[in-house]
Parts: sequence; structure tokens; C-alpha cells
Amino acid sequence: MYLIKPGTKIDFVAGRRIAAVFSVIMVSASLVLFFVKGPNWGIDFTGGTEVHLKFNESVQIGEVRTALTQLDLGSDAVQQIGTDEEGEYVIRIQDPEFGTAETRANVESALKSSFGEGWIDETDFTAEVGARLTVRYTGDKVTIDDVQAAVDGIPGAKAAPALDDNVVYVNLPGLASQIGGKLRGSLPDRDFKVLQVDSVGPKVGGELRRQGFIAIVATLALILVYVGFRFELAFAPGAVLALFHDVSVVVGIFTLTGHEFNLPMIGALLTIIGYSLNDTIVIYDRIRENMSRYRRKDTKALINTSINETLGRTLATSITTGCAMMAFLTLGGPVIETFALAILMGVIFGTYSTVWVASPTILVMEDLQPVLSKIFTPVQARLDAAAEEGPASATEERRQARESGQPEL
Repeated sequence: MYLIKPGTKIDFVAGRRIAAVFSVIMVSASLVLFFVKGPNWGIDFTGGTEVHLKFNESVQIGEVRTALTQLDLGSDAVQQIGTDEEGEYVIRIQDPEFGTAETRANVESALKSSFGEGWIDETDFTAEVGARLTVRYTGDKVTIDDVQAAVDGIPGAKAAPALDDNVVYVNLPGLASQIGGKLRGSLPDRDFKVLQVDSVGPKVGGELRRQGFIAIVATLALILVYVGFRFELAFAPGAVLALFHDVSVVVGIFTLTGHEFNLPMIGALLTIIGYSLNDTIVIYDRIRENMSRYRRKDTKALINTSINETLGRTLATSITTGCAMMAFLTLGGPVIETFALAILMGVIFGTYSTVWVASPTILVMEDLQPVLSKIFTPVQARLDAAAEEGPASATEERRQARESGQPEL
């Protein structure tokens, strides 16, 4: 049983110009959305806190949002996981300093009350290593016990020693503690537990964003080099162009729909690059085999033949991967939703770009070869080549045959 019957002859190359226009529109729209609208960055890249709660009984999302109104959280900060009966909610706050202003003011007031108004020289708050207030003071050195005694009246405030003289740390209660306190106060008859708390500082988030971008760009650059060595140099731009096309379109769709752009999304984009490259390499390998077998055959016909010969394998791989991602998307829950959705779209656009972006680009590069040779080849090298003229390469023979309108052999 064959998914695609042997001998199938679909003229894929004939639609390359329509596909090129379609691809240019999609990629351009995606880039405009990314730089103008901007993606919905998750706390992995912006910094912030994510608290995952589970109630022991059914709770409606409206009750949770009402209970947290005292923290001035927007309604979109609370997201439900599953049904009301499951009672699971995720609370996301992208401001790392959210909810700390009042506590910081209380700590400073308590320290001034205990040690005098002029005791505090300066303070500095950071959310990179949890909510921590650095206090530089004047006068004689004080012990940590003295500082702790001064802030004992502030729930969750803990004094900690610092390496520098006349400096002390005061660790403030995290946002999870504040959320838990507000929920217990507003919903006293609803027991819950905190399943997970993720906090990322703004500097760490910015560094993760930069490293994610570098990882994608470096991957595309290395693939360009790999394909150039693995096949002819004319094959490399098409492979990289197809991968850039896939990544750009998927990012554009996520930006348009407002899906969260987080670390799993970076992993999904790198996976898409690997999947699409594998699909492209299979067809490229068949094109190269057919070029060696039919040296004088027109390149368009070679590409069509190669795509048709591998079409069954391409569709089988895409359908299988797509079904697996659909299962993850529908049954895997919100933890893997971003990854599964990105991979599913990557499979669709990766299959498309392999056939209508990567493969037809070989024709473009073949036509550009004489122009590029004139630009980059020194005059003396061309004279030497003319003096020692030998048989034309297979690529040059195919190009000359296409330009002269000779029939296929």
C-alpha cells in the first residue's frame, strides 16, 4: 500500500512564483507584527513571578480574581487551568517589583524607628535573587539580631548579613506569600496549596531573550555552512531561506494571536529548524542523486521528479508528527501547549517551505551563478580558466540547456 502511487508526476515547480509571492507576504507580515505589535513576552524574558495554585474544591475564576483585587492585579493576570472542578489557577505578574513598595516602606520605617532617622544612608531594591532590600547605614556596626528584632513586626521580613561593612540585607516576603495571604483572607473556607512558584529577575530575563535570539541566528548560520559543504553551494541559500521562512511565520502567528512567548517557544523554534532541515535534506539528497544520474536533464524536471519520489515519505512524516502534536495539544494541558502548537505549525509550514521555498531556490542560484562568478572571480582567474577550458560542469550544462531551449535527455 502506497500513500503516493509510484510514477506520480505533480508539477510543483510550476507554482513557485505564486508560492514566492505568498511566502513574501507571510514573512513580511510576520516581521511587521514582531517589530510593531511585539510578542507577548512571558516572564522568562521580562522577569516576574508565576504562582501555580490548586484548590481542594471547586472554585470559579471570578472568585479568585475578586479575592486578588486588593493587590491591583488585572483580570488577565489570573488564568484557569482545566475546569472549575479541578480548581487549578496560574497567576502571572510580569513586574518583578510588583507589590513590594508598601513592604519596603514599612521596613525602612521600622529601621528608622529602631536606630534613628539618620541611620539609613541609602537603600537599593533588587528582584534578581528574590525580593531583597539592601540597606547601607551610618554609625556603629549593628548585629543581624538587632536588625531582625527591628523588622519582626513585618510578616515575612528576614534580616541577612552582607559582605560589606555597614550593609545589611532584608529579604522581603515574595509575591506568592502576598497572594496566599489575600486568598486566605478573602476565601477563608477554601483550602489551597501552592504547587509551584517561578520567579525571574529582569536582568536574567533580558539575558535569556538575547541568548535565545543568538541561538537561533547561530543555528541558521551553521546550517548554511553545513549544507554548503554537504551539497553544492547553490543548495545552501534555499535551505536557510526555508528555515528563516518557517521561524518567521510561526513567530508572526504567535504574535498575532497573543500567545505567550517563553523559553519553551525558543525550544520549539529550534526543533522546527531541525525538523524542517531534515525534510529539506531528504529532498536535496534525492535531487543530487538525480543530477548525477541525469546530467543533461533540465533542472526543473529534476526537482519535480525528486519531490514526487520523496512525497510519500514527506507526507507520512508530516502526518505522523502532526497527529502526535495534536494529541499533546488537546491532552497535554497548558504546560506543553505552547511547544505543541508551535511544532504543529512548524510541521505545516516546514513541509510547505521544503517543496516551494528551498527546492525552487536552486533554480534561482543556478541562474545567478554566471553573475556571481563575474563579480567574485578575478579577471586573471577567468583568463586562466578560458585558456585551460575543459568540459562544462553538470550545473553549467543544465543551465545552458535551459537557456537554449534544448529538449530534456
